[in-house]
Amino acid sequence: MKERKLTILYGSQSGTAQDLAEQIWRESKMYFFRGNVLPMDEYDVSDLIGERFVVCVCSTYGQGEEPDNMKRFWKFLLRKSLPTDSLQQVHFAVLGLGDSRYPKFNYVAKKLHKRLLQLGGTALLPVGLCDDQHDLGYGAVFLPWIDQLWDELGRIVPLPAGTCMLTESPREFRWKVEIVPEGQHQTGSIDLYAEITMPNGFQTMVVENRRTTAADHFQDVRMITFEERAVPWCSGDVLYVRPHNSSESIDQLFELFNQHEFHLDRDTVIHVKAIDSEMPVPSMLQKPLPLVAIAEQYWDLTAIPRARAFAVLAKNCTNELEREKLIEFSRYEGQEELFAYANRPRRTILEVLLDFPHATKCLTLEALFELFQPIKPRAFSIASAVESGKIQILVAIIEYRTKLSAPRRGLCSNWLKLLTPGCVVNAWVRKSTFQLPVDNRIPLVMIGPGTGLAPFRGILQERELSETPTSAPLVLFFGCRSSTADFHCEEDLKRMEESGMLQLFCAFSRDQSDKVYVQHLIQKQGVLLKKLLIEDGGYVLVSGSSKNMPQAVKEALVEAIGDAQHIESMIQANRYQEETWA
Repeated sequence: MKERKLTILYGSQSGTAQDLAEQIWRESKMYFFRGNVLPMDEYDVSDLIGERFVVCVCSTYGQGEEPDNMKRFWKFLLRKSLPTDSLQQVHFAVLGLGDSRYPKFNYVAKKLHKRLLQLGGTALLPVGLCDDQHDLGYGAVFLPWIDQLWDELGRIVPLPAGTCMLTESPREFRWKVEIVPEGQHQTGSIDLYAEITMPNGFQTMVVENRRTTAADHFQDVRMITFEERAVPWCSGDVLYVRPHNSSESIDQLFELFNQHEFHLDRDTVIHVKAIDSEMPVPSMLQKPLPLVAIAEQYWDLTAIPRARAFAVLAKNCTNELEREKLIEFSRYEGQEELFAYANRPRRTILEVLLDFPHATKCLTLEALFELFQPIKPRAFSIASAVESGKIQILVAIIEYRTKLSAPRRGLCSNWLKLLTPGCVVNAWVRKSTFQLPVDNRIPLVMIGPGTGLAPFRGILQERELSETPTSAPLVLFFGCRSSTADFHCEEDLKRMEESGMLQLFCAFSRDQSDKVYVQHLIQKQGVLLKKLLIEDGGYVLVSGSSKNMPQAVKEALVEAIGDAQHIESMIQANRYQEETWA
């Protein structure tokens, strides 16, 4: 059979785009395609001119930014010297991952699709715009989109006569996994990421872990202080950490392993090896490792499983009832049932394994690396200034209830909660998506309810500690439930207000019979906001939950200044910026 090559590239900030790209790679083997699956920046982009079929999967980050591992690739494509027929031999497809609550929904995928067309490429199908807000998640777009991709490729390069597509991928597993005999491996504590270098990466020690909410308040919020390290960062930048699983989750996993057909315990040492050069083993897994280190630091035991996980569980399951349900959950037609079972109650992969004991007993070591998603790094706005000599983050500890008996707990926030002074953490810093005006005399209107305060506290602290005091008006709209329960950084903000540096407006939603939020205070400040935003060319910065707050704030600003077009013009000029999260 003539070689059929399909190159799959991804730009992924948190790992989801990589997961989907690898799924496309895996399915491509059913159609006898070969080709690598790579981060865009690890691909020699000058080779693009010689490709025939390329699939790009990319997420959108922050203010419409491309992911870190796509930046060099994108910069190359933007070269004005590239001829407009550079990619005339290339057939491409772009799949985007985004969130429709953000103003620049799937902006990166849209502009990549447009640029590839400008360079002469031919689109295999329209750009796929996955929306995290859809009831069925990214799968609502991804699953039918990938079926269309195979249909279109089959039309352009049909299989030879007498050859049929495979019913399942021969690359069902990424890697092969071997158990290492005792005596051939090291013992002791292992840090999987100790030798992994990240841009602006460093090790730091916890100095203080202080609760900022009242002891009887329903939510635990922490100000966590780390030692400063000699890495370049600015106020408002973002600190990334990669959490560990809780001891309870790890214990539960090994209890399940004890019921396995072959015994796996914490000290079982395994060696992960590549099957195919197209899917190399990540560097942190390339040496023999005890299973407990992988369970603690690599597998996300709290993740809500995707359809792929149920297909893996169904593979060797000998119980017919379990197998039928698993197959249903793994198919596009069963995604509504899967959403009701897994996503709505936030059921974890460990709880799924308990629900399907016959399938769990039949899992292989190779299958475990398909079943468990890798732990993804988490990002927190830095809430301190460089001049303060320390790095601080403001963390809301996530814990809530669904119909399941055990409370749902956020993996990273609960790991951070348990860190004590002296704990060493691997971290790295990324530039904030906020782009502040170069001229410090330009007014800033900052809107940050709850832990959305974090980047603004850093920006304000920087202005306060600067040797050249700013003359720019600084306005902060802060919101929380109560002035006595969750008024984060109250002392700092009141000090800045009393010095005349800051105009502070606080909405304490539960301190009176009628609920008051930041948008209500914004509506009342029309005179001030008209002067700052229209007459003085000020900036608006919004930080916090992406659910309802950003839209409510935008509507309040329009009402306050009485000019919707001016707000739209500010957005276009990047004078209105949002840094929000789900």
